[in-house]
Amino acid sequence: MHLGLFKTNYLGDNVVFLPVVQELRRRYPDWRLTLVTAPRVAELFAADVAEADRRAIEPEAMRRLWRTPWRFARWAADLRARKFDASLVGYDQSSSAHALAWVAGGRVRVGGAGLRIRLQGTLTRGVTHQPGWSIAQWNWEIARAGLGDLGCKDWPATPPVPDLRHLGGGVTREPRRVIIHPGSKWHYTQWPVERYAELAGRLARDHEVLWIRAPEVAAVPLPDGVREIAPAGLDALVRTLASAALFVGNNSGPMHVASALGTPLVAITGPTDFPWDPSWHRERATVLRWPALECQPCDRVQYAPGRCARATEPLACLRRWSVDAIEAACRVRRAEGA
Repeated sequence: MHLGLFKTNYLGDNVVFLPVVQELRRRYPDWRLTLVTAPRVAELFAADVAEADRRAIEPEAMRRLWRTPWRFARWAADLRARKFDASLVGYDQSSSAHALAWVAGGRVRVGGAGLRIRLQGTLTRGVTHQPGWSIAQWNWEIARAGLGDLGCKDWPATPPVPDLRHLGGGVTREPRRVIIHPGSKWHYTQWPVERYAELAGRLARDHEVLWIRAPEVAAVPLPDGVREIAPAGLDALVRTLASAALFVGNNSGPMHVASALGTPLVAITGPTDFPWDPSWHRERATVLRWPALECQPCDRVQYAPGRCARATEPLACLRRWSVDAIEAACRVRRAEGA
């Protein structure tokens, strides 16, 4: 059996897809898996997908692939030559990814339903998101449907915690270490970076505070006692997060890594929809979402607006959170995790 797997997104999207790949490998060790993913996250899958079968393309390049027919044709030829029996297409993949799964062949092609993509009708089955499902569960149900169509009926009920030991095994948690990551993929999902800096200074009075450099946010002066770091690669990031007694950040890729590792965390989730809350170790997570905003959540499962549309009070869901409130949440979480 040869499965094609399509997941060309950023870090958090792939962390919540990883359980699918790991369970496939555990249950069907003789199956061949080809994974189309982003180069910066391909290492997540190194223990389960052979290097020659990890096909890397930047997410934006995949989204635009349909605009360059000669590049699309090269990708289509490569994947079609692999002779997939089936394809699983992650819930949020682009028209180009859906088209590649279609032209690659395979009698079963299953992915997310109800997506805002240009190309429809490429799947043999679409799986609609159901209330209460996390994103990890949605990916899991896509796999269940695809395997069911192949005659495999024993898929577990829920996705297990991703196993990241191939990237960060054997790390000792430092009891006074706090890691702050101020970035996220979208500007409108970021708590103000200057407030993160103030928070870092306050926590540094009685903690070791590490600040993970995030190129998507502006550089700000850091208070005394706060050390900036730039993990060199995914394995270094995982080891760093595994060493922390507390992670503080937005709804971001590193937040989902921290959730998978069981690192206690405080997430300022802003406009992000509930299915993107931490999927694992929820008892160790404090998720801060401002109550009773009529526009929230705007960053929904099947649609990301790309900006804040609240003209009267832009980014209210984030900016209403004061440094005092976030510090208090951090200290409560630290006390509960001590």
